[in-house]
Amino acid sequence: MIKTAISFAIGCLLFLQLPEMPSIQWLWAFIPVCIFLFYPYVRWLAIIALAALWTLFQTNLLLNDRLNNDLVGQDLVISGTISNVPEHQTRLIRFEFSPDKSNAITLPNKLRLNWYQTRPEQLHAADRWQLTLRLKQPRGMSNPGSFDYEGWLFQQGIGATGYVRTSADNKLLESRSIYSINTIRQSLTKAIEKHLIDSPHIGLIQGLATGIRHNISPQQWQVLRLSGTSHLLAISGLHIGLAAAIGFFIFRFLWSRKTANLLHIPAKEAGAIGGFILALFYAALAGFSIPSQRAMIMVATVMISLLIRRPIPASRLLAISLLLIVVIDPLSVLSAGFWLSFSAVGIILFISQNRFPSPRWQWAKIHTLIALGLTPLLFLFFMQTSLIAPLANFVVVPIISLLVVPIILLASFLLWFAEPIAVLLLQVADQILNLVWYFLDYLATVPYSHWNSPSIPTLYYIPITLGTLLLLTPKNFTAKWLGIIGFSPLFFYNSEQPNNGEFWFTLLDVGQGLSAVIQTKHHTLVFDTGPKFSDSFNTGTAIVLPFLQHQGITLVDSLIISHADNDHIGGALPLINAINVTQVFSSVPELLPNANHCHAGQSWQWDGVDFMMLNPNRDDVGSENNLSCVLKVSNKRHSVLLTGDIEYTSEQQLIARYNDLLPSTVLIAPHHGSKTSSSNAFINAVQAQYVLFPVGYNNRYHFPAKRITDRYQRRDITMFNSADHGAIQFKFDHQSDPLITTWRQSSTNIWRY
Repeated sequence: MIKTAISFAIGCLLFLQLPEMPSIQWLWAFIPVCIFLFYPYVRWLAIIALAALWTLFQTNLLLNDRLNNDLVGQDLVISGTISNVPEHQTRLIRFEFSPDKSNAITLPNKLRLNWYQTRPEQLHAADRWQLTLRLKQPRGMSNPGSFDYEGWLFQQGIGATGYVRTSADNKLLESRSIYSINTIRQSLTKAIEKHLIDSPHIGLIQGLATGIRHNISPQQWQVLRLSGTSHLLAISGLHIGLAAAIGFFIFRFLWSRKTANLLHIPAKEAGAIGGFILALFYAALAGFSIPSQRAMIMVATVMISLLIRRPIPASRLLAISLLLIVVIDPLSVLSAGFWLSFSAVGIILFISQNRFPSPRWQWAKIHTLIALGLTPLLFLFFMQTSLIAPLANFVVVPIISLLVVPIILLASFLLWFAEPIAVLLLQVADQILNLVWYFLDYLATVPYSHWNSPSIPTLYYIPITLGTLLLLTPKNFTAKWLGIIGFSPLFFYNSEQPNNGEFWFTLLDVGQGLSAVIQTKHHTLVFDTGPKFSDSFNTGTAIVLPFLQHQGITLVDSLIISHADNDHIGGALPLINAINVTQVFSSVPELLPNANHCHAGQSWQWDGVDFMMLNPNRDDVGSENNLSCVLKVSNKRHSVLLTGDIEYTSEQQLIARYNDLLPSTVLIAPHHGSKTSSSNAFINAVQAQYVLFPVGYNNRYHFPAKRITDRYQRRDITMFNSADHGAIQFKFDHQSDPLITTWRQSSTNIWRY
């Protein structure tokens, strides 16, 4: 069973690494593959092939369920049901929507929508609505190191995204069913919010009660991540198991109170049924996340073994849950939570079964070994691991699992029957979390509390993983300490950097906005940081910071914010708070801490690369766009001109003042390629070989304007745009043409649009 489960998971994973979708005709290989299952020596290969074919079938269904291209950008009036608990933010409501089959047009089974204007005060799960929508196919920003939103949409089975248009056709058709599990989850979330309105821990308690984590702040997620405790403050496998244990003992006790009951069903079997029911309800409250699915399958198997009175080894339990999850959802192998969840349980079983006799302090030691065992996965998925996680978990796990979770479970139940007692219990849980949070917050601020790593080549994870396995072996294993050698890539690997006199320029894909990074041998400059979409999401920490970590950069020598528009400055403050920044320049220095005014004439040199500010002059007046900082970066052969959002007026001033300095290899199109910029005279003066348009996919401004792209095309200037190409990187040396990489094309996946 163990080999079968691992082989099937590997088959799913290998298929999903393919750069493009193979022909569906490969499904005809199912019959010959099944024949090989009868041959023991090749059975594991047949299982891998069978898993790949199953993933092909499921993937084909999902890709065929995407929005028809003819419907993109149209106003569509459709009816359907809200299929999850809506997320209420300051500016919008976000929710998933399942269109009715009776609609006149064919739509994907699941849509992800935002409702911005004239939205209702409350939107409820399971409500049925008629809405006017504008949709687009699944799309995400594409950058090195950052979260693959497009891949996440694919994994969730979302066939289109979009927003609700203001229309008289928008109306509620049918109110929610009170028996819907999402209705119960939303009601419980609202009740907690009502009774703990002033608590900073509302989001944490809601997460533990229902798995809904909308109200956990970015700062709280940061503390959880740095302390290595993110897994605890959501409904995890540990909490599902705890709910099963509570249900088991309560039902066994209650059942045994009446002797006649025992003549029909023994108390232990009645407890097994009760434990399963409570665990199932708690997993449903969690939205059946992958950790809760794994725990639920294991609980179900344990309870069945009690009912049939035949014990099942823990390793077999884990294998059964692994196999069932990847069969039900082969795309689950794309989730970091899948690998972290199963690996953590596997490490616990390995540690428990290979140390005899078990020391009294085994519970303390187990946290250190889990942190060590998960290190390769944490670096692979997040380029970061917490060094104080063993201490944090040793203190917090018992408190959360044995106190907070049972109190919250009991309070959630009593909210429907004895509200005053439930409120008191919620306040107790809140006070306990308050003490826990002081401890975690302190640990997260300890110097060297976490270890960041640049992106490491995939092959380097082989010795790291082997080294980890060796270090997890028992003391009497001879080669145990050779595992330290396997970690050498983490200590000695250095990210590739430009040589002296060379520089790398990367235009990041931040949607409708601008952010670029210039790297020299020893220095880094960030020009603009893209937009801030909400209090919980900005491209400074979601795109720019992960890219810097991916490149092994821990210090920004200069941050330049061209002007005050949100799509340029939105991510600046979060980025400044998240990474060391030596100096800041901006045309609006009053909006940023310790910032200097950018002005024409400022210049410096880093590692043989020249930087010069061309705009604005000290006495210039005009619009914020025309006062944008304009920077030229150059070495002996190549140069890049970054123009912010300047328009015709500033273009003419630049021609008059710096005509001889304007010619550049690469031009970042002024104002994203709007009709008010890129005049013929300016294009002629710059004489660029390449022009880059920083634009969002299907943006509402229709940038870049066709009139503008036609101007560049007439001059045979090669055009790139971040919507179609993702992050665009140029590597400039002294001698040859630039080496160009477009991230969307170089990191192709089956799910890429």
